[in-house]
Amino acid sequence: MAGVQDIFNGMAKEYDDLSDLWYSWLFSRLHYFIANKIIYREPLKKVLDIGCGTGFQSYLYSAAGYNVIGIDIANELLEVAKEKETGFNPDRVELFPEYFDYVAQYNQKIRNILKKKIGKIDYFPPKFYFGDAQNISYNDKKFDHINCCGSTLSFVPNHKKAISEMARVLKPGGTFLIEVEHKWNFNFLWYILDPIVRGKLQLNKSVRQGLKFLTKKFTRNIWINFPFGEYNKPINMNLKLFSAYSLKRDLMKYGLKVEKKYSIHALTNLIPCTFLDNLKPSKKLIFLFKILAQLEEKFPFYLPGSSLVLYGKKLK
Repeated sequence: MAGVQDIFNGMAKEYDDLSDLWYSWLFSRLHYFIANKIIYREPLKKVLDIGCGTGFQSYLYSAAGYNVIGIDIANELLEVAKEKETGFNPDRVELFPEYFDYVAQYNQKIRNILKKKIGKIDYFPPKFYFGDAQNISYNDKKFDHINCCGSTLSFVPNHKKAISEMARVLKPGGTFLIEVEHKWNFNFLWYILDPIVRGKLQLNKSVRQGLKFLTKKFTRNIWINFPFGEYNKPINMNLKLFSAYSLKRDLMKYGLKVEKKYSIHALTNLIPCTFLDNLKPSKKLIFLFKILAQLEEKFPFYLPGSSLVLYGKKLK
């Protein structure tokens, strides 16, 4: 995974500067889900955050009083995560800059949930270590909850090995939250259409790559080459898109039963993701995005979206 490691290390300085619509919406919704559906409802103790990056979710869980260990293969992202400890305020959670009003609104919702749930707590900063999802260096049945978000599994060469490791270190009855790139959403239309409109959707996909969605079995996961970042200087990475059926089946093989399925970027993905992953979105784009975002909020999380979120428990 050296290629992925180097690429993410190169993003360390700007990783938290979410001035784009795509990732600021993704993490705002994801963090609200964690606060509302997990922290508010579960008396968790030990959390393992796999693919923790700069510690977004690690600090959120820690703000609720949980003991958190975050692991990642990108050393420079881990250094950024460690540096946050001195400036992080568990009484006023702000996991990344509030460039858009919906980010501030979700942060306030999260703070309100934390106050209702925990009141006064002893705060323990998360601990961060180098670690590979495919070879987790902790004892069996050590953790009460596993968090694996930021599309971590979509970058792992052997996702089944990573799942087996999650199952090994999770206690029976323990819970998990996994977020991955989803195969079936509006994005697949953009992949197919982009070659026809000569790359105007900025996905830079060949006809052959676009046809992967139509020629592969409906329930099969697929690898694509995806351009992250700005159009004039994209960072191309191999990315696995999961079908919900396939991922749920793989999890169940290792005793991890999915209980709830949600999605993010269901209606907002009517705008191609490459337009939204722009550090300086236009006022017109922001206006259109907010309309779609408000509509998405009114519908259940489980409409097909670009990000697939699975919550469940390890069977006893």
